[in-house]
Amino acid sequence: MEKKKIKKPLKIFIILFLAFVLILAGLIIFHRIKHGSDIKYLTEKGYYNPVSIGDCSLNAVKFGNENSDRKIVVLSGMGSGLSVDMRPMTKELEDDYMFIFIGRAGWDGSDDKKDERCVETIVEEYRSALKASGLEGPYTLMAHSMGGVYASYWVSKYPEEIDAFINIDGTYVEPITEEEMSGSSSGNLLLKAAVNLGIGDILLPALLSNDSNLPKDEWRIYCIFQLMSISSDAVAKEGSAININRNATWNSLVETDIPKLYISSRDGDLTDAVSKEANEKELIPYLEKMGNYEIAYLPGSHFIYKTEPEKCREIIEEFIKENE
Repeated sequence: MEKKKIKKPLKIFIILFLAFVLILAGLIIFHRIKHGSDIKYLTEKGYYNPVSIGDCSLNAVKFGNENSDRKIVVLSGMGSGLSVDMRPMTKELEDDYMFIFIGRAGWDGSDDKKDERCVETIVEEYRSALKASGLEGPYTLMAHSMGGVYASYWVSKYPEEIDAFINIDGTYVEPITEEEMSGSSSGNLLLKAAVNLGIGDILLPALLSNDSNLPKDEWRIYCIFQLMSISSDAVAKEGSAININRNATWNSLVETDIPKLYISSRDGDLTDAVSKEANEKELIPYLEKMGNYEIAYLPGSHFIYKTEPEKCREIIEEFIKENE
């Protein structure tokens, strides 16, 4: 009698364990099948074009007029899917200009990397991806958020490659104290597990907000890019190095004649004390160190390119035409 009582819980445990293993295996298989399907979909829609830069491949996609002399290289911030999220703003410019969206390592369909993500390495990888794509300079850099840091370094380090710099509410470059430079890249193990087990495939689209009102196919592309990026080691490493890279870029800045436009999402009259202080202590010193700049104020969200796409596009187009 006692032996039967012992066997029954053991059988239940074995059944539950086997069920768990089967579910786990099913989720992993589902994720791998879906990943292959997602890559095929991105390729068909023109959003996947990996180019080898030696130790990895970066996703470098092109839209617009390939015969244009104006090659606009778009540098994203610490977020995924800019190539699809920004296109409601850029599409009307694509008849006249070529846009090249390059995903950094770990982002937007580019290979993951485990090395430290310093600004010098990131810019060299951008440059290698352009050369691997057969695109010679000069380039117009168009950056958003943290992408503005990398673009600022690029403009100062290789000014002969750049004909203009458009910074859309980019992260301010400034000297950083030693205490502020520390950062940690840990904490993405759970994200890796969720992605590899297919949980992200199911939950992520429901958790994201389609605040750009993208059509169904483009919304799918945006979600795919989010899923491909959130668990990468390179993204975590880059996040931990933000202040280190801001400081390194500040130290590299030199004055150049390259025309520069900074589109600020702050109110232009700067009556807000916080905005006024940020301008005086952070933005203006940063821009003055690079020289030949203008500021366009377009009050709104940090993601001004999607909350005010028409106004943002008009400012950019006017700047480009002024500097033909």
